[in-house]
Amino acid sequence: MRMRIFTAVATATLVGLALACAPASAKTIKACQKEWQADKAAMQAAGKTEKAYVAECRSQSAAAAPAPKVKEEKGGY
Repeated sequence: MRMRIFTAVATATLVGLALACAPASAKTIKACQKEWQADKAAMQAAGKTEKAYVAECRSQSAAAAPAPKVKEEKGGY
């Protein structure tokens, strides 16, 4: 019984560490530049420069990336 609990805790810890080390999926500069070109007139009318938009686009996509969910197994004990 103790061995199962220890194994479950150790496995959860290792999976958590592996997921925490995974790189964030941020948009590339080119993807943000394409978005800028697609809506260039509106962006310029709002007073944003391409450089400012790209920086904002990249920071928002990295922050908005959802964290992966880990399912916990429930024992029948």
